Amino acid sequence: SEAKLIAAVGSGAQSIQKRDRSGVGSGQEEHLGRVLVALRKLATGVVNGTEQLSDAASVALSNIREEMLRIRNATVVNHAEDQDEVDRARDGVARCDDWTVIDNASLSAIRGEQHGTCRSSEAELQQTKTAACDKYIVGMQGLNPPNCVTSLPADPKPADVSAVLTCVQKKAVWWRDFNATAMELAESCDQASVTHADKKHVCDSAQTTYEATFCGYRSQLMSACSLYDKCRTSAAAEQQEVQAKVQVAETSRKAQHVAASHIECHLAVLIASPEQQRALLAECSSLLVSTSHLNMTYHAVPAGSGCDASPVATFPCHELWLQKQYEDEGWYKDAPVDTCTPCDTTTTTTTT
Repeated sequence: SEAKLIAAVGSGAQSIQKRDRSGVGSGQEEHLGRVLVALRKLATGVVNGTEQLSDAASVALSNIREEMLRIRNATVVNHAEDQDEVDRARDGVARCDDWTVIDNASLSAIRGEQHGTCRSSEAELQQTKTAACDKYIVGMQGLNPPNCVTSLPADPKPADVSAVLTCVQKKAVWWRDFNATAMELAESCDQASVTHADKKHVCDSAQTTYEATFCGYRSQLMSACSLYDKCRTSAAAEQQEVQAKVQVAETSRKAQHVAASHIECHLAVLIASPEQQRALLAECSSLLVSTSHLNMTYHAVPAGSGCDASPVATFPCHELWLQKQYEDEGWYKDAPVDTCTPCDTTTTTTTT
């Protein structure tokens, strides 16, 4: 038993400090099993009087005590490290919600409001233009020259010359007054037309800006949602992988703790007084070791805040978007929009 104990201690000298990425001691459980078997036989033999401790065995026991202390310290340290790793993996998923996205939603809304305000003004100017030009047309259609004009002779007789002159003078006054009114109506129509045309040009430009801004917002939001989904998918997979590895390490760590506790129990038998050894050996046989302090806390994948792409489900030039943004507005009848500029969807990443 002494020889086996010494051999077991020697074979495990290098395995104590080794720990692979999963947290499992490389060969350590097997080593502890061999030490425990040898130590149990030695303790039983000493209690029964068939074995005695040699100097070499005493040295081996001293080494074992130091070894168990290192193992106990390592299990506590490794447990804490693994718990930190599990927590970091969970937090890595949660951090996907912390991504900063430059949000153009507000700018897009401002551009839309500016465009709508412009079109409302354009609609009012269109109504003003229509009224002015309709008045001009009506004025030009309501010609009412002096009645004598229709009966003027082409070759008046001498007796009619005076009457013809009087009629011509009346007509001259009428033409002067009519010309002044007609010029005023024409100028009013022309000015209203120019003012409306200028406003329409401004509003068409505002429309182009609005559509471009909305398309930029859509592209940014769709890309952000795609990156968000990829982040969570990758981080969640990493979390599951970390937890699977740590579970293996946890099982190994608990097994090492149980074995170390049994080994320390048998060490206590060997250093006790002869009258205490048998009772202590019996206690070792029924020893129940708690490993609750080595229990890991595992986490479900954190719920995310999500990435809502519904605000850009419809976008410039789509029928529903045109209806909502333009056609349903009160100004649309008198201020119809210019040709819509569609978004470039060839480079937009979509999410499922």
